[in-house]
Amino acid sequence: MAASFLRKLVGRGTPPTPEVAEALEELARLDTEKPALAGPARLLADILPVLFAEPIDVKAPVLTSDEAAAKVAEGVPLLRGESVLLDEKGFAYRWQHICAAIGKHQDPSGARQIADAFRSKSLDPRQLLDDVLAGHPEAIHAQADALGLDAGLIATVLRLSLFPLLTKYNVALAALRGGSAWDRGYCPTCGSWPLLGEFRGLEQIRYLRCGLCAADWEFPRLRCPFCNASDHHQLGYFYVEAEQGKYRVATCTACRGYVKMISTLGELSPPRLLVADVATMHLDLAAAERGFEAEVR
Repeated sequence: MAASFLRKLVGRGTPPTPEVAEALEELARLDTEKPALAGPARLLADILPVLFAEPIDVKAPVLTSDEAAAKVAEGVPLLRGESVLLDEKGFAYRWQHICAAIGKHQDPSGARQIADAFRSKSLDPRQLLDDVLAGHPEAIHAQADALGLDAGLIATVLRLSLFPLLTKYNVALAALRGGSAWDRGYCPTCGSWPLLGEFRGLEQIRYLRCGLCAADWEFPRLRCPFCNASDHHQLGYFYVEAEQGKYRVATCTACRGYVKMISTLGELSPPRLLVADVATMHLDLAAAERGFEAEVR
């Protein structure tokens, strides 16, 4: 079943990379084993091969090790205030393909409006990228409201369109922060809040993962990434029956934030990170029902 699913996705085009092929196999299993997630799984399966179809060359910002260390010490993401080159042709292709996939699987009208706004240049990719890296998501929401577009849908399309580009920047910058500890709840590379977290290996060390650039950073178990609360009376977790050893949700009653946590042997690849987010969508719904929010600012 999984092999048939994969052949339908790839067709006669360029074979996917091993990381993408592995992620597609996981999506095929989700499609079969968890019917409630079949829609999101098929949507991501349509998108993934395009995200990683073409190599993206990046030129990392010119930062010395001392400059990077100073940023890390001050809690400033490495890409904040730096010049980031945008692969405009590839970005436009990814944007339109993602909109087409969303239109096919979820929201035809909303996706078409966002695709048209991009095509007519009402949405400027350069400005959107600058707003993201400057830590101003409210500017994107304001622009969406002014255009009468769905801000949440734009944020999703933007995040996925930027993902393959910013993962390359994260790899290029990783060595500059390798020797410096990062103790913030937001991403050390781009400044985004974590998409989810991993309990890795036999020791189950906690790492947070960025959903915009796939960066990872170690973070204490008994601390909230959003408000830094460390009182064990305010920090808790919940899980769905039979999933305790695989998935759980870390919660904070001080700020009502939460982070989905998964147990892994090692670091998830960028494609599998996106799959893990889909595989745990039921935890997002359970957290919302309990009054928690994924991103607390």
